[in-house]
Amino acid sequence: MGHYQDLCALNPKGIQVKPLTAAMSYLAQALEGEPEPSRALDETLIALSKRGDDPRPLLCLRCRISHALDAWLRATHGKHGERHGLDLLAMASYVLDDTGSLSIRTGPQTSAPFTYAEIASLPKGLISPFSAEVIRTYDPDKCGLPHWARLKLQCHNDLKAYFREHGLLLISDWALLRHSSSKRVREACERFLRSSSSVESVVALHGRYQPLYDTALRDYKARTGKASGWQPDQAFAEALDPCGSAFDTIELLKSIATAIRQFLTGSTTQRLDQLAEGGFEAVDPRSLQDPHSEQLDSAELRALIDAALQRAMDRHMPQVLATAGKNAELLRCLWAGWAKGLKQRPLADCCSTSQGTVSKQLKPDQHATAMATAAAVELKRHPAFACCGSSVEAAERLVSALRNHLLEAEREGDIAPLRRWVQTHLSQ
Repeated sequence: MGHYQDLCALNPKGIQVKPLTAAMSYLAQALEGEPEPSRALDETLIALSKRGDDPRPLLCLRCRISHALDAWLRATHGKHGERHGLDLLAMASYVLDDTGSLSIRTGPQTSAPFTYAEIASLPKGLISPFSAEVIRTYDPDKCGLPHWARLKLQCHNDLKAYFREHGLLLISDWALLRHSSSKRVREACERFLRSSSSVESVVALHGRYQPLYDTALRDYKARTGKASGWQPDQAFAEALDPCGSAFDTIELLKSIATAIRQFLTGSTTQRLDQLAEGGFEAVDPRSLQDPHSEQLDSAELRALIDAALQRAMDRHMPQVLATAGKNAELLRCLWAGWAKGLKQRPLADCCSTSQGTVSKQLKPDQHATAMATAAAVELKRHPAFACCGSSVEAAERLVSALRNHLLEAEREGDIAPLRRWVQTHLSQ
């Protein structure tokens, strides 16, 4: 595979390798063919691009970057995709946006040659394509270009937001603990911590953790030259809590980190998946009625649940469908097709877009979780569902049942409540 002449690019058919004639001709002319990828060659091409106005040296580097980005995306999707419901094409849509053009857009109606001088002159902030942002911020004193590209990708705010919506935070437990405030730790642990330790003692432990972590990480970097990979050892745990077991202290730190992850990601998506893996499927929220309350019949429970969900949809969905501007027509088409039951590929074909765009624009599972959570908060105040407020697990079971109720038709031939709501809204 030609790392300097083939571009990994996203198109409606997926991620494909696109041979670039301009890159091939430049390599044949300037370097007598394509040499092996190396850091030295990367820096040579950057130097050539800085000395002249030929966009082809950067074109070769953009190909090189695209392979690094593609490899990271595929590895991350392979590791986390199934568990978190990630879509590879949606992930790629944030960063594999380079088409291989020899010009770069500099304004709504203007463009210029894709040269180093041109991209360096553009205003600060994320620019498109993403490879241009990688090149213009590259610091060869810190690492090689492929690694720099992966670091920039992991700092992409929109991609991080996509991951977070799917319950994924790509940060180690130890760094997450370091960069969480005591307020966040308290709120997370009050809601999600699975431990016999009191919240006060946990917050105090976290307060001692941060300065010790900074010292340990600094020593680790000096010893190994690496910025990642540090793990707490027995000496660290004993310094953190001299009176406790080192093993128990490290396990408690992991539990705190898990609580923070659930707190930051909205908790429900990841936890509901864990409940499903454990064999729990609450298809009908009526099955969760408090056995100690005055028993309502099935029709009364159904009316209570439907009213709470209707209010949640009425509050949440109008904002989701209110996108204006150039995406308004596409968004309306996507939601209309989804409401009719179209799957991802037929939906992409129907709206003349890519599957990655469908996944990026439509997030019915996440919206259903948000609305189910809002409805659950309301229902737990009613005596019929008071038992669902007795523990985090019980509350999550109610959210799971409500989410399923929104997305799945109760009987064959029926329309799921969320699909029906969207159909009604779009027909008005």
